[in-house]
Amino acid sequence: MGELKQIDEKKRYEFFYLVGNRPINNEMKYHICIFEKSRYQVHLFSRYLTDKMGNFSLKNKALNTIIHFHLTYIIRFLNFIFNDSKTTIDNIEDLTLDMVEEFLDNYAQGTLPNDVHGDWKSKDSVNRATYAISHFVYWLWWKKEAGSYKKMFKMKYLKEHDFEFETETKRGKNGYTSRQIKVLSDLVIPNMSSKKRIREKVVGLSSYGVSKLIEISQSDQMLTFGIVLGAYAGLRLGDIVQMHEGRIKGLDKDKDFGGYFDLTYDTILRSDNIITGNIKTKRKVPIYAGCTRAIYMYYQNHLEYLKYKKLYPNMYGALFIDNKGHAMTGKTFSRRFDELIKQLEKIVKKEAMLGSRKAVQEDQILSEAKVTPHSLRYYFKQLIETVENGNERKIQYYMAHKSIGTQHSYGVAQATSEAIRKCQNELYMTIKQS
Repeated sequence: MGELKQIDEKKRYEFFYLVGNRPINNEMKYHICIFEKSRYQVHLFSRYLTDKMGNFSLKNKALNTIIHFHLTYIIRFLNFIFNDSKTTIDNIEDLTLDMVEEFLDNYAQGTLPNDVHGDWKSKDSVNRATYAISHFVYWLWWKKEAGSYKKMFKMKYLKEHDFEFETETKRGKNGYTSRQIKVLSDLVIPNMSSKKRIREKVVGLSSYGVSKLIEISQSDQMLTFGIVLGAYAGLRLGDIVQMHEGRIKGLDKDKDFGGYFDLTYDTILRSDNIITGNIKTKRKVPIYAGCTRAIYMYYQNHLEYLKYKKLYPNMYGALFIDNKGHAMTGKTFSRRFDELIKQLEKIVKKEAMLGSRKAVQEDQILSEAKVTPHSLRYYFKQLIETVENGNERKIQYYMAHKSIGTQHSYGVAQATSEAIRKCQNELYMTIKQS
């Protein structure tokens, strides 16, 4: 018999990124690097994240923008062309436009590895992916070695005429000046679904619903303070899972005024560098005076709970910890929040059947739309509207759509004693019930 020859499987490439933090002048700044598994040095592709190509650069962009609007697509693209394309490559210099189109078609149709097949991506998502990949591929062709006209990558199948530019008018920050700039056109046009996505309606809970939810959260106490931050401070999910003790400023049980949350930066709260969430709007969020004592009490209770679980203090000061001992991600928080909402729905239905008027009203709310962590922010807005008699400036101020410095420029007055008492009565009733 002839000798059997072993056929080696094709090597699989695995690209990934890591985010690191370092303090500069008492402020945490991030840096991002791309790596290839089994290689210890930072990959050359990382230079794309800091290079400037004409009017385009990712340098100094928000971490959330870089990761979710660029890097996530680029990493999936690299892993696809090296491993899963119909014509896989072992060298980036063999990349073709057909492979770019193949990737974007598969992305749009939801047929990439780890996708749920048949789940088409939205038009906006496909446009973002096309934009990100077009600029990355242009960089591969454009990039030169430092201090030289020699190309870093000798792209065999990409030519200058493959890249087209359009002229656009860019307005200055002052709103009066403008200038003409050249912007890169999309390299390819992927297939997209013509079906329009309907955004799922989100509903805000009532005071009764929030009270019951806090009470129910005793079955998952790690979420209680997070629920309070959403309902009594109007924080978004990304704000909550980015929370650590260093962000809580001026919170005092004996002072109604002066407390705020420092949400001016994103940070890493896990040793594995997994991002727990992103702060949508970087700002300092003032704590409404009527909510200060309630937030203080729940914060102290939460710290005691963490100490009881031997999770505090911890290296990062993280306040929401998952079952594996890591800072909780937004996805995990949402999943556990959904379980609490299921319990809430059962209890509300039961009390409604017993004739509770508030339960009947809440049951109607729960049946009309989905309750998410963002529903708590809706509740906070309703709370401020009620106690401040619909004062739009104060609503905008405490919803923290802008930075605290900008908000002060509008001359927003502090909450009155009457409004504070009105708010405290609403919240303390909730606290007693929980």
